[in-house]
Amino acid sequence: MLGRQVLIPLGLCASLMTATELEAQAVRGRLLDADSGEPVAGALILLVDAGGTEVASTVTSARGTYQVQAPGAGVFRLRAERIGFQNSYSGEIRLLSGQTLTEELTASSSAIVLPVLSVESGSECRVRPEEGEATYVLWEEARKALEVTERTTAAYRFDAVMYQRHVNLWGEPLEQGDVEFVSYAGRHPFRSVPIEQLEEQGYARHAEEGTYYYGPDAEVLLSDQFLDSHCFRYRTGDDDVVVGLAFEPVRQVTGRVDVEGVLWLQRETAQLRTLEFRYTGVPRPTNLGTGPGPYGQLVFDQLPGGGWIVREWWIRTPTGSRQRGVQTYVTYAQQGGRVNRTEPLRNVSVDRRPVPSVYGPPPAPDSSGTP
Repeated sequence: MLGRQVLIPLGLCASLMTATELEAQAVRGRLLDADSGEPVAGALILLVDAGGTEVASTVTSARGTYQVQAPGAGVFRLRAERIGFQNSYSGEIRLLSGQTLTEELTASSSAIVLPVLSVESGSECRVRPEEGEATYVLWEEARKALEVTERTTAAYRFDAVMYQRHVNLWGEPLEQGDVEFVSYAGRHPFRSVPIEQLEEQGYARHAEEGTYYYGPDAEVLLSDQFLDSHCFRYRTGDDDVVVGLAFEPVRQVTGRVDVEGVLWLQRETAQLRTLEFRYTGVPRPTNLGTGPGPYGQLVFDQLPGGGWIVREWWIRTPTGSRQRGVQTYVTYAQQGGRVNRTEPLRNVSVDRRPVPSVYGPPPAPDSSGTP
């Protein structure tokens, strides 16, 4: 949950290794492109057991290196998941207790082809789409990007701007607003509140000073709670550049605010670009003109080292209406944040997630929270 409060930079501290960690068994190596032989950054490396269950995972570094720690001795395989490409696998890996093996992996160069569907053929909303369905292909590529965003282990210093201002229906500022520059360290510039809180209280919380809105992040979207309570369908874009994976609540609970939206993927590369979402179950004031109710957006971006982050976010909530010619349109309070600069850091062993207080000016529903 983000707001206008300055975040405290994370101190650099040494990591102490226990005797158990020193004796642990692990697999390390590099992931190389099958065609060029160049290192592949920002790919998921999953260690799976003999039954195919994931037991450990990591994200490859800018040099394509990785290391995963096994929970014990046994027989394992590695699976490399690269956004926009087919998965690749290692052979069997037999790990003894306390042993560390080196395994060089080759990343598949077979590109994923995102399906081209009619609106009718992709109209059915599916909970946890199954393999073989067109919606499954879209979800798998979106999932890879979300997983990399969530599991990126590198730490960065983030220089960001947090702002609050009033805008019109088209997002044009109606005033200069408040701007604050902040800096902090960690793995993620912006985070949501825990999924358990969202499931219990909903994506909006009413208080005396206003209504606080919360947006989903990668951790929320990947959670079992979210996947069990939302269904997915294919969504066409305005052009051939993007393709959408839309989601909505399976059941709207009375008195509980939920979210629906679209994950937009670039058709050519299958990379996740934006998440657009709006709030469901929100009573709409009768004095507002045409225009959507509370809604927001996340913008994803890849870091030079291969990891992915939420580069930008904003949430808009209706505050009133204004006249523009003969048309009455809704005005919004927009709160958001944007990362302007990142700098890799070393020896950061703890990720203090930025969760400052949320700012919510009255009256409801004027206030906005943050992903």
